[in-house]
Amino acid sequence: MYDFLIRNGMVVDGTGKPAFAADVAIQGNRIAQVAPDIREEARDTYDAKGKYVIPGLIDPHVHEEWYCFDDGSYESYIRQGVTTLVNGNCSHSVVPGHKKEILDYYLGNGLVGIKQYQRYMEKWPDWHDFAGYCDAVATVGTNCNFVTLLGHGSIRQYVMHGAYNRPPDELEQAQIEAIIRHNMDQGAWGISFGLDYVPSRYATTDELCDVVNIIKRYDAVSAAHLRHYIGIPESTAEFCEVGRRTGAKIQISHLASNSPESYDIALKAISEGVRAHIDVIPSSVGHCTGKERMLLFTMALSDELFSQGIEGVKRALKTREGRELIKRENYTMAGPKDKIYIVHSEDPHLENRSVRDIARERGIDEDECMLDLMADDLNYVFWLNAPAANTPSKFIDHCDSIVANPYVSVGSDTIMGDPEDPFDWYEIRRRGGFAIFAQMYQKKGVPYEEIVRRNTTMVADHFGIYKRGRLMEGCYADVAVIDLPNYRYPEMDQIQYKTPKLNATGCDLVLCNGKVELKDGELFQTYAGRVLKKNEQGL
Repeated sequence: MYDFLIRNGMVVDGTGKPAFAADVAIQGNRIAQVAPDIREEARDTYDAKGKYVIPGLIDPHVHEEWYCFDDGSYESYIRQGVTTLVNGNCSHSVVPGHKKEILDYYLGNGLVGIKQYQRYMEKWPDWHDFAGYCDAVATVGTNCNFVTLLGHGSIRQYVMHGAYNRPPDELEQAQIEAIIRHNMDQGAWGISFGLDYVPSRYATTDELCDVVNIIKRYDAVSAAHLRHYIGIPESTAEFCEVGRRTGAKIQISHLASNSPESYDIALKAISEGVRAHIDVIPSSVGHCTGKERMLLFTMALSDELFSQGIEGVKRALKTREGRELIKRENYTMAGPKDKIYIVHSEDPHLENRSVRDIARERGIDEDECMLDLMADDLNYVFWLNAPAANTPSKFIDHCDSIVANPYVSVGSDTIMGDPEDPFDWYEIRRRGGFAIFAQMYQKKGVPYEEIVRRNTTMVADHFGIYKRGRLMEGCYADVAVIDLPNYRYPEMDQIQYKTPKLNATGCDLVLCNGKVELKDGELFQTYAGRVLKKNEQGL
């Protein structure tokens, strides 16, 4: 007798080959049989008639490694059919050091708020390496599997005892290598760079190659948030050069869809032998962030303010020199202020208004108005990169060259918010990235089988994730049932920005490692996911 049987569905196995009618039988944590009209009985069954049965989707770029300590359900992913998350991106790592050192780094880079930081310090277990992190996650549980990268910035700052704009010396380089090897030997999956962020931004191309050569020996992936301040095409070419020099696998993270020439650069590099894959945010119309996070990110992007903490940012906002520094170094505030809104405020008069509109009312420069709002005593939720006032709210469709690129997958780039404060940080429409991608690419003529391949086997094979991303006998039972006509996320004009936790619809069943985590709209906190270890696959 099987544990679970999905009947009457159209199976999309993740390889890209045409869908076919079949049943899917599950025993324990594995797929036991994929075949038409399975006759054996099962303890539980699900009728998938008229729906697609697919492997659990894999998101190669998220920042959710701490969120399980608050809420391990990972609802926004499960409701899209996502069962595996690649954490540790953009140079931010769960090692080295103990919990306080790691959390200090996360706070300094705006990845956790102050209240979160305090809560994590008080409530959750400590660790000092990747094995310890795995044990800590096991104590709280997660609905999704984790693939965890090491963060170059975290490691560099720990070893060099600060964020210094210089190369590591010989001893420091040896320590960096030792930390990477130790944690890779424990099952970590590769290295990530955040080349816009202190201190990873201080690494030269040669230093990047030195680091990548360490993890190449493990056939692991190096992922990069590019050095955007030099230009997106230029920074794409730089990281492709790292892949070319080292021969290692690289992941170009959340490549901007408004720079199709960058995709062409990557595709040309791939044709020349560079082992590169790309992830993209399907619909990015900005972040909503509370003032505290805004101040933290301002600090994280500044060479001068990084070491001064959030109080240093507040002091800078009170001086002419400090304001000029912030305007120069915080690219998130660049551009017209009709694309920055206040969606929530202690002053109702300011709600649902752009900074440009507020500046005109006050008769001041719009950049100065933005800095005034950051400096005053009121709390706000800013919507950064919003559609311009009085224009249709839409996002940029991916152009034909991006759609046709066979190495492009979804990378939602979602960042852990604070579940106790839903306005602390949230990304507009990224919680529905996979549903949006499927809709967009289908409209452009891409077969659903190819859409699934790009977000399952393609990612699994690139990262080396064993027996996941495939709906085949013997593979892990990470499975989703998709009602494709209803697989969607609210359009821009349907979103209420005071209710940030909207979820996708149309995913009717999800199993992770053989356990039901979603069924007919009901979410279960099964916590069947686990932190995967690269060195223990197949055991």
